[in-house]
Amino acid sequence: MEPQIMNEKKPTVGVIGLGNAGLALAQPLSRRFDVLGYDRDTGRLALARDMGLRGAADAAQLARESGIILLSLPTPAASLAAADALAQGAPDDALRDRLIVETSTVSPQDVAALQARVAGHGARVVDAAIIGGVHKLAEGKTTFLVGADPADYARARPVLEAAAEEIFHLGAAGSGMRAKLVSNAVAHTTMVMLLEAAALAVKAGVPLDVFYTLMRRESGLMRPLTHRFGERILGQDFEGGMPTANARKDSALALELARELGVPLFTMQASHSVYEIARGAGLDRLDYASISKLWEQWMDIGFGKDAHAH
Repeated sequence: MEPQIMNEKKPTVGVIGLGNAGLALAQPLSRRFDVLGYDRDTGRLALARDMGLRGAADAAQLARESGIILLSLPTPAASLAAADALAQGAPDDALRDRLIVETSTVSPQDVAALQARVAGHGARVVDAAIIGGVHKLAEGKTTFLVGADPADYARARPVLEAAAEEIFHLGAAGSGMRAKLVSNAVAHTTMVMLLEAAALAVKAGVPLDVFYTLMRRESGLMRPLTHRFGERILGQDFEGGMPTANARKDSALALELARELGVPLFTMQASHSVYEIARGAGLDRLDYASISKLWEQWMDIGFGKDAHAH
C-alpha cells in the first residue's frame, strides 16, 4: 500500500471587492489558492461563501492572512480607502511585505497614489489591468496588462497566471493601466463610429444585416488594423494600394450623404480633417496608411516595427 500523501495547504490570496468582476476573478484563483474575500456589502460576502470562498470579517483580517491582495473596486477612491482599511489592523506591520495588485481600470496617477499610500507600511503595488469580459475572468482566460518592478512581477505572476490566458509585463507600475486606457479608447471610439455608420446605413436603405456582414469580414472593420497598420505602417510600405487622395474623396462623399440624410456624425467628421491635412503634407499619391506619417512628424516618433520591437 502506497504511503498517504499529505495535502499541502494552499497559499492564501486576498480579494477585496466581490462585485461581478471580483467574484469572477476569485473563481479560477480558488483552484490554486485559498481565496479570502472581503466586501463591505454583506450580501456579496454571503454570495462568495455560497461559491465556496472564505469570507474575511474585515480588511484587517485579510491583510494579516494574505501575502498578495487583489483589488477589484469601482473607483480609485475606493482602492485608497481599502488600503487604509488594510493597514488598520496592526498599524506597524499590517501590510509589511504585502503585494497589492490593482486590477480595476484607474489612471497611472492613481496607481502612484496607491503606492504612496501603502509604501510607509512596507507594501508594494502592482497594476494588472484586465482585458476581456467577466466570462473570460471566470474561465481563467483573461489578459493582464501588468506594470510592476521585476521582482514584484515575479512574485505576482503565479497568482495572475491562475486567471490568465495571456500576460504582458509592460514596465514599471502604471504601465499596465496606460496600455488599458489606450485599448479602451479604441473600443469606445470604434463604438461611436459603428453607430454613426449604422445610422447612415439605415437612412440610406442598407439593411442592417448586410451592414453587419460587411463590417465583420476581414475586408471590413479588421482591415485597417491587419493590413494598413499591421503590414503597411509597421512595415513602412506605402506604395500602391488605395491613394490618400481617394480616401479623402470617399470620406467627403460619406459626409455629403450624411448631410443629405440628416445623420449626425462625430468621428467621421473629425477623421476627414486628417485626410485634408494629408493633402497639404504631400501624401495624396501614397496608400492612405501614410497618414501615420502625420503623427510621426507631430510627435517625433516612429511607427516602424524596428523602432518598437518588444
